[in-house]
Amino acid sequence: MTSTSKIRVFIVDDHQLVRAGIAALLKNQKDIQVVGEAGSAMGAINKCSQLHPHVVLMDISMPEVDGIEATEKLLKQNPTARVLALTQYDHEEYVRRIMRAGASGYLLKNSLADELLRAIRAVHRGQTFFTPAISNLMVQAYVKQAANQSTQKQQIHLTEREREILRLIAEGNTNQQIAKKLFISVRTVEFHRANLIQKVGVHDVASLVKYALQHKIIDMGT
Repeated sequence: MTSTSKIRVFIVDDHQLVRAGIAALLKNQKDIQVVGEAGSAMGAINKCSQLHPHVVLMDISMPEVDGIEATEKLLKQNPTARVLALTQYDHEEYVRRIMRAGASGYLLKNSLADELLRAIRAVHRGQTFFTPAISNLMVQAYVKQAANQSTQKQQIHLTEREREILRLIAEGNTNQQIAKKLFISVRTVEFHRANLIQKVGVHDVASLVKYALQHKIIDMGT
């Protein structure tokens, strides 16, 4: 395999021993070539603009500029590069932030050597790669978020007046008709209608009525 067809890898980590260890591991791979390394984010950004690596292994915790900010800046200057986060942190917030910055994968430093090689090859092919522990973390976070959103919707509290107006809306009454039946102003009805839509988190009256029926906030049979 010629050098031009190899995956060009750049290593970013503020620990020289870590960089040396990764470089030694990658050295024996026929399809991978380490083209450079840097111990700081700014050093990586400057060197990558000259070396044009395919894959950048990026640590998150570094002095001055962290790996998240570095990823965003590096990809602006090198849009064809792929960043693979290689870090000790298994926190959801770090994963979200560096992925928003443009990273293509997230790998923990305690991963096996074979996993690192698979990750490099995967992101080079245009795929996204997460170490299994991170994949599980993100799934758990998604499930928790979905459960919280569902609980919040179920716990929506409507006042007696709001329920009364919602029932009249569902029956097809206009603002003027509702105002006349409840002996309030049309402006007050409009306020309650807008407030109900915002409170439930929908975008129109039809969705408001559908939501209210599904969650038994109103009963069209009554």
